[in-house]
Amino acid sequence: MFTRSLLALMATTALCSVIVAPAVFSPASAQINLDINLGAPPAPRYEVVPAPRPGYAWAPGYWEVQNNTHQWAPGRWIEDRPGQHWVADRWDSHREGDRDRWQHQAGHWDNDGPRDNKGDHNHDGHPDNGRGPDKGRR
Repeated sequence: MFTRSLLALMATTALCSVIVAPAVFSPASAQINLDINLGAPPAPRYEVVPAPRPGYAWAPGYWEVQNNTHQWAPGRWIEDRPGQHWVADRWDSHREGDRDRWQHQAGHWDNDGPRDNKGDHNHDGHPDNGRGPDKGRR
């Protein structure tokens, strides 16, 4: 009985070390990037944009990659952020050697442009006070 318990404990310990050790010794900011070139994504699907909803912004649908195929992710409402606007997901193409490659650019929030003559040209949330877009703060 003791031998069986000891063997079970040793097996459990070995299994735990195999699972936990890679997580302990991996850097916290490790990322895995896969460059899978499936070719150009299909043309965007036509979506009826619903009537505006107070406090929300419409994020249009886009093609995403799932299981090595393009899958349509339908549009959705996202909570609005005052002073910002939603930049929709998109696909950009670039040349790599003799091949065209496609890269997905995720949707994100971006600051709205200046709304008056004071101007926040560098989009830091503070007016430039007439110094212009390339003049730094002191």
